[in-house]
Amino acid sequence: MNKIFVDTWAWYALTDAADTDHALAQSANEKWLDDGYTFITTNFVVDEAITLIRYNLHHQAAVQFWTILLNLIDAGLVELVRIDETLESAAWEIFEKYDDQKFSFTDCTSFAVMRALDLSHAFTGDRHFEILGFRVAHGA
Repeated sequence: MNKIFVDTWAWYALTDAADTDHALAQSANEKWLDDGYTFITTNFVVDEAITLIRYNLHHQAAVQFWTILLNLIDAGLVELVRIDETLESAAWEIFEKYDDQKFSFTDCTSFAVMRALDLSHAFTGDRHFEILGFRVAHGA
């Protein structure tokens, strides 16, 4: 089964129709779902996405995003990985090691999950993923 990690960038671009990357994200989203990909994301990424949607759009858009995401999880199209102590420790090691990079801690948890699940591609526009050797896939 093909899996791709979905970062905050993708969730936001898919949600905000006025975002400059909305059409690109929509096209990629449709292609990967049509090709049978399962989307992997984390509770930290979802937290970041909900906050971004709330601040840049409005509260109801954030509520709608969460409702849609839960439906996608129930349908088996999205797997939500919850950051536990093991992943948190792995993320902290990445955060400490790369003091020359401006990685957010959420980015580091994403990198740790991708390593743990042996994922090579991230649906994101965030080039930080490439620094850790992951492939950035933000277009169809």
